[in-house]
Amino acid sequence: MRKILLLFLVLSSLSSKGQFNWWNTTHNWDGVTPWTSYLNFAHAYLGPNALPIPEFVDENRNYFRTNTQHSLSSDDAFHNWHNELYWKRGKTRFQLIHQSVEYFQTSTEVRDLRASRGESGKGILAGDFIINVSTQLYHKEFSTYHLTAHTKTAAGPLFDARFTDAPAYAYFFTGVHRRYTHFGIHRQEHTLQWDAGFQVYQTFWTDYPQNDGFLGNIKWTTRDRNMEYSAGIRTFTGYFLDGDWPRIMDVRVAHVTNQGKIEIYLTAGLHDYPFLFTGAGYTLFLGRPAS
Repeated sequence: MRKILLLFLVLSSLSSKGQFNWWNTTHNWDGVTPWTSYLNFAHAYLGPNALPIPEFVDENRNYFRTNTQHSLSSDDAFHNWHNELYWKRGKTRFQLIHQSVEYFQTSTEVRDLRASRGESGKGILAGDFIINVSTQLYHKEFSTYHLTAHTKTAAGPLFDARFTDAPAYAYFFTGVHRRYTHFGIHRQEHTLQWDAGFQVYQTFWTDYPQNDGFLGNIKWTTRDRNMEYSAGIRTFTGYFLDGDWPRIMDVRVAHVTNQGKIEIYLTAGLHDYPFLFTGAGYTLFLGRPAS
């Protein structure tokens, strides 16, 4: 029985090695070092949702939101689907996001750059859960300040270099500043929002088990009757200076009613984020505005 078990283990090991001969050759594997050490745990070398940069949600109504993203790049094509639940109780806001399903297909060059173990460069994956809890610290007239705690689970698989399969967290302060312009009885609302804090995510490297850095975002939003327009920059400044200094621009247009919100948006990487994609989403408001 022991000989049979030993033979099975040997055959399994040989089969596993044979399965990844292409990867071993491509990356000059030394036969000893764990394959995860060949990965670069940075925004420029993983999928677009692997290391999300959190931001404060400025919304006074509970809601359920679903949205999709569609890549505009041929060397890293993807289409994914996210779901989000948000609710507010008193001065505390809760946000739960699930990066539900992602279909992807990358070129051979992108696959090898990321040291992905998926030979085909394509597949379907389910992603992480993200939890954000924000607490109002101070409010005076047209300015409000918040503190947010952000947590990312280790649910996203690492094999195809789309997710990290590792946890992350962040703490950041937010300032929301509002101004109004009047045109007779018509009023426009203008909001400047900034986020500032730090973010930490785990790697699989022995010498450097985590990467941490400064998180800084800024966003401008204008609400005009039933329309909402926003533009913002999300940033993270990491420790390794190799693909971990992303600068991401988001531009959104939304139509808002008492029942919900329909929006379209464009996300473009300005630095260390090689992605360009469009998105569309629907927000269903739950109940009346929170107090």
